[in-house]
Order: sequence, then C-alpha cells, then structure tokens
Amino acid sequence: MSAGKLELVRHAEHLLRVVQLHPQVRGAELAVSDADECRVAIVFEVEMPFDVKARGLSATGVRACEEVEIVIRAGYPWRSPTIYLRQDFPRDLPHLQPSSVDALPRPCLVDGSQDEFFSHFALIESGIIGLLEQLASWLANAAVDSLINPAQGWEPALRGDLADTLIIDSEFLEEKTSANGAWKGYRTYYLRSLGSRERPGVSTFLEAGTELASLSSKTDKTLFQSQRLQKINGISGTSVMAFITPDPDDDGKPRINSRYLPETVTNLTQLHARAKALGCGRHFREFMEALVKNWTIFQFETSVPITVIFAARRPFHLIGSVSNLEHLPYLFEIYPRPGRKTLWDEPADDIVKPTRLLSKATPKLLSKLSPITSPAPTALIGAGSVGSKAALHLARAGVSVTAITDTLVLMPHNMARHGLVRPALTSSKAEELATELKGLGQTPAVCFEDAVEQLRTPDGRLALAPENTERVLNSTASLLVREALSIVPKDAFPPRISEIALFGRGEGAFLLQEGAARNPTLADLLTEMSAHATSAQRNLLFNPEHGLTEVQIGQGCGSLTMPMTDARLSAMTAAATEILLDQKPGQQSGAYAIGHRLAGDPSTHWRTVEVGPFVEVAVEGRDGWQVRISPSVDRRIREEVALYPHVETGGLLIGTTSARCQTITVVDILPAPEDSRRTASLFELGTKGLKTAIRSRHRSSGGSLFDVGTWHSHLADMAPSGLDRKTAAQLAAERPPPSVLLIITPNRYHALVHPNV
Repeated sequence: MSAGKLELVRHAEHLLRVVQLHPQVRGAELAVSDADECRVAIVFEVEMPFDVKARGLSATGVRACEEVEIVIRAGYPWRSPTIYLRQDFPRDLPHLQPSSVDALPRPCLVDGSQDEFFSHFALIESGIIGLLEQLASWLANAAVDSLINPAQGWEPALRGDLADTLIIDSEFLEEKTSANGAWKGYRTYYLRSLGSRERPGVSTFLEAGTELASLSSKTDKTLFQSQRLQKINGISGTSVMAFITPDPDDDGKPRINSRYLPETVTNLTQLHARAKALGCGRHFREFMEALVKNWTIFQFETSVPITVIFAARRPFHLIGSVSNLEHLPYLFEIYPRPGRKTLWDEPADDIVKPTRLLSKATPKLLSKLSPITSPAPTALIGAGSVGSKAALHLARAGVSVTAITDTLVLMPHNMARHGLVRPALTSSKAEELATELKGLGQTPAVCFEDAVEQLRTPDGRLALAPENTERVLNSTASLLVREALSIVPKDAFPPRISEIALFGRGEGAFLLQEGAARNPTLADLLTEMSAHATSAQRNLLFNPEHGLTEVQIGQGCGSLTMPMTDARLSAMTAAATEILLDQKPGQQSGAYAIGHRLAGDPSTHWRTVEVGPFVEVAVEGRDGWQVRISPSVDRRIREEVALYPHVETGGLLIGTTSARCQTITVVDILPAPEDSRRTASLFELGTKGLKTAIRSRHRSSGGSLFDVGTWHSHLADMAPSGLDRKTAAQLAAERPPPSVLLIITPNRYHALVHPNV
C-alpha cells in the first residue's frame, strides 16, 4: 500500500470512529478505500414528526433512516469531506447541488464554502460533528418540506460549483421579460480555457450583451467569430444567448413555476423536457429550429458555446431580491464544420451543462454589496488623484456618476497616485475615468471645459451636472472653483455641492457639504473650519511647507500637488468619501468633517461639525455685496447684547473677504478692549491690546483670517445714524478695504461700507 493511500485510510478510520459518536448515526462502516478516495457509509436517523416516523417515509420522500456516504479525498483534512445521499433520493428539493441522474445527489449544507466551514473548527473531530449537525438539520427540514422559508424567499437553484459561468445584466433581462412568452437572442462574448496538463478540463466564461443577435440573417456573418489565445491555451469569440420566457397559463395569467425541478439536465433531450416543464417549450423549439435552419452559412474551426436562459416565475420573491423571477441558464455547443449533415452528428455533441450565473457589476448590484445612506446621483468636478479615487469608491458603492469634468490630460507622473494606470500616450483624465467606470455599469457624460466658465451659462451648468444629478463633488482643491460653486444660484444649479481635499501632505483631509438653499456655501464652510480647527489641524492646514495654502493655488480644474504616498492619499480619500456616503437624506444644515493622522499612530481622527445657515446681510450702498455671519458668531453677538440691555456694546469682526464673491464672511469676533466705552446712545471701541489681539488671531489662523470690521448694537430699531456713517468712513481709512461696520438692532442687522472704498 502506498504512503498516500495508507495515510488516507488512517484518516478514514479516524473519521469512522468520530462518526459513530453522533447520536443519530445508527450504523457506520468503511465501505471503500483506495488511492483516490475513502467512503464511509452510515445509516442516519432523521428527526421527523412521530406519525411520519411511524410510516417510515415522509411526504417528500425522505426515509426515517437515510443511507449516507461521507467521502474523503486527497487533501483531507485541508479540504472538507463530501456528503452524498442515496441514488434514489428525491431530487425535486431545494439545496441540492446540480448533478446528472447517474451521480449521487449532494446536499448543500452550509452557506458559502464547505471547506471554509470545516476548517473553521480547530479540531478535526469538531469539524466532522459540525457537518453531521448540518446534515441532521438539512434532512429534518427536507422531511417536512421546509428547506425553503417563504418569508426569507425562494432559494434559487444551486450553481456555485459549476465549471462554466454566464454573466448577465439581470436588470436588463427583468425589463425584457415578456408576460406573453417569447424568445430573444443576444450577442454574447466568451472566453474558453482548454486546460493544461496540470489543470485538465474545459471551462467557459460568457458575458451576455444587450445587443440583439439575428439568427435569420444570410449576410451578417459576424455573429460567430473566434480566435485562438496561445498564452492561456484558450479561445475567445462571439456567440448567442437565447432568453426565453414562458407562455401564460391556460387562463391567460403569467405562468408561476412553484415546483423545484432537479438540476439533472445533461443532454438536449432533457433540456427540451426542462423547457416544456417550465412553459418555455414552444419558444425553445423555435430557437433551436432557427439555429438548425441557419447554421449552414457558418463554418467554424472550433465548437461554439450556445447558452439559453429560461425565466421561471416563482410563487414568491427570491432570497435577497424583490423579484420572483429566477433565471435558469444552460450551455451546449454547435460545431458546424464542413461536411457535417446536422449540428449534432455524434453522441458527444449532445452534451448540455447547467451554468453558473453571475450578475454584471451594475449600480444596483453594487449598492446591495455596499449599503449606503446617500446614493444620490453625483457629478464630479476634478478627475485627478483624489477625484479618481472618490469616483471609483462612489461607483463601487452603486452611486450613479452622471458626469466627470476635468481639463487636463492624464500624464505619466500622475501614475504615482491616480486611480487609473494608463500608458504614456493617453487621453484626458475625465475621458479615461469615464471609460473605467463603464466596467461598473456607469455611463457618465464627459466635460473637458473649465468648470468656472461652465458655471456661467445654462448649457455649461448642464454639462457639469446633467438633469438627474442630485450632488456635485468638487475635488479640484481650486479656490476659483470653490468660489464659483459658492455663488452660483441654487435655482440655476440645483444639485447639493460637496468638496473633498487633502492637506499636510496627506496627513489631513476635509469634506465640505453645503447646506440647503446653498447656505452655508463651500466657501463659508472652509472659513468656518479654519476658524475652529484644533492646534494639530492648524499646524497641518497652515504650515507653509506643505499646508492647505499650497493646494489652493490650483487653477481651473487642476491644482498643484504635494508629496505623499498613494496609500496615504487613498486612505484619506476613502474615509472622506465614506463620510459623504453616510450623509443623512434630507439634511438641511451644512457640515464639515476634518480628519488628521495622530502623531506616531496610523489611525486617523475625524471630527464632524454641523453648521447651520449663515445670516446674510446686504451691504448698504454696495450692490451685490453682503456680509455672511456664521451661526456661532450670530449667537455670540446676541449673547453679548443681552449682557448689556441698556447700553450699546460691540467688538471686532474676524473673517475673510472675497471680491470675486462680493462677500465679507464673519466666523469669529474679538471682545471689546477694556478701555471701550458703552452708553445708551454710543459704543466706542477701545484700543488697549487690540492690535496685539488682532495679530495673534491672524497668526493662529495661519494667516487665513483677518480683521474685517467692527460691530455694535443699537437699543432701538433704527437705521444707521450719521455717526455710524462717519465711523464707516473712518474704518475704511484705517483698514484694508472693504471694512464693514455691522450694526445689530433688536430685529435685524445693518451693514455699512464706506461708498468710496
């Protein structure tokens, strides 16, 4: 006896001893032992209701004591034992692996890989008992016909272990399902591996397209084309798939197939019988007649795989789906070489194989695999490193990417961190990214124009964000793009706008999400975030060596870059995108999320802050200009006024000014110096320590925030006085223009800027 066989027999004897310990095993013996496999035959007592057990046979054909074989082969115990049932075990039950009628039926005992289930147990003995427990449960459910739970859904026929694979767009076929019964042929692409000495056998991968294939054409000979692939010892080519839906019932209603049929089809005769049983017999016959009638115009050097899918309507929805439509695919071959009298001259030509079925990577499928809160159709502005990574994350989560905008060409140096890998001579970033997303079922529009220019016209805005777009994601790190997106009117550009950017050489990142009605804007949120960043975040944001200011210099849809690894960029972009996907539907407030890597720690700390609408105050005498006051500043001003109900009070305004946006944005205030004077009719801002406080606040903000004016209160609802206008002129002379004088009255704000500024 060889060493390999001796070891396998020892394993089988050990298996036998363990099996005999199970309380439901009534007998066991080592039935077969050779060099390839060992079989342990057992008699297994099935748990079933008392009256059924008394009869010895359930209504489904399960016996009170079932004959079972446990088979181990080379690789055990690294591979699981295989369990087979008796030859005449009923096959019209779910959870049976597909096989011919000559093969022993094999139950599916676990979800997923049985090898992984078996290896999950540290002790081999525990793994064996674990499989027997699964078998006990399977047989008990089979005895009372409860292998399917209607509440959970219809269990599709098992096809996971089959050698041949058909990939389809299940959503497309759902749409093409006829209530009256029909067949349609679709062009199919295949790749066939012919195997090797080490891995013998043929396997075929097919992808069904959505283009109709006409078998009746006498002139179009492009349907069946093939070429030899020497590197993989295979063949690729085009063929046809027939999608067949059943005829209605006799009463004219859509046919419901409520019986489980054994997956034992192995030849064309059985395939015809299966088609008839499913109500697809007439249309399957029509398809086969079309093949036979027209095959003479084709001559092939190799056989060509033909696939058919029967659509079966089940009595309730399939597991994990809202649809009750099950697709049952089969594969057979034609080989119309010269001299043949029919398509199937020889017995071996009659082989039919059930086929494994996979869905294409459509947004609907991907969304099932990546449940997200916010699947809003999204347009991207910027297809650089951050934009490409974010686009792939969104598409793989099932989010529809409606458009991609970028003016630049993908260059060799971009390969350091871009989401795509392309040769040196390539196309634009936007076009290449759109091409990549087609593999995920996406068809985004492409815009090569500057986003700032596009936002100025209706046609340009539509190019940036087609009609079905609900969200726009800016990843350009461009100040010009951010400001242009901040001032475009909501009614002219309805999508909600967000932005992702990195800073500090990838040690930090932020996500901006504007509020409803474009308030707060992206520009508001960045200024607010700058005002309230932590010391660690400020160091990364405003470090002149690698801070945010370096990133902001970008023009149009491009930007300068900063050195970092692809892994760092990917990690930060992924985290920011995930926060974006978790956005609550219907959220009215804006928000910013800022994250940075902790020193000496690979983990990243993220902080999310909701920001309500900014108070918008038109500037008197300056058409189009406005002061935008953050909610926190508005609250602090009102709290200060409440402390001084009988006198006027005030302080200094901290923020930013943008001539392009015509805004003065206020995100912080400095308290009035101690030498300030408050009376019922006047507030006079003191000077003691004021310049020092202003310089300190400017430095702590990395030079991003400035003294933009002053504020004071009025005790009554009155318009700005002559003294207020004189003060505004004085402010204009003392500070870089424009400098605002903000007045709060009991019911509103007023804003003054000297008209000559």
